[in-house]
Amino acid sequence: MLFIFFMSLFNDPYIHRYKINDDTIVLSVYFMEKECGYINITNEKINSIISCAIKSFKGLMKRADVEFEYINGNFVIIATRTKKIILKIKCPLEIYEKIKR
Repeated sequence: MLFIFFMSLFNDPYIHRYKINDDTIVLSVYFMEKECGYINITNEKINSIISCAIKSFKGLMKRADVEFEYINGNFVIIATRTKKIILKIKCPLEIYEKIKR
């Protein structure tokens, strides 16, 4: 599992929309009305690159090693073994429901 994460005290990036391509859900990440990254989710893996101003996240994870939760308006990716939060990003509930399927 590879991930790099940097937080800021300012505005937060958010998932603005999603697209389903065959077996992949593609989440578009925005920051201050501009697209700045993506999260691709398949049954086998999660691949993401987010670079929004001073906030960045890069990750490639096996889907079996993580679980998804929706907490206080955020899509949260948690390591199954350690229960450590890997990524937390604002997300509308309607989009999270598509991800959780």
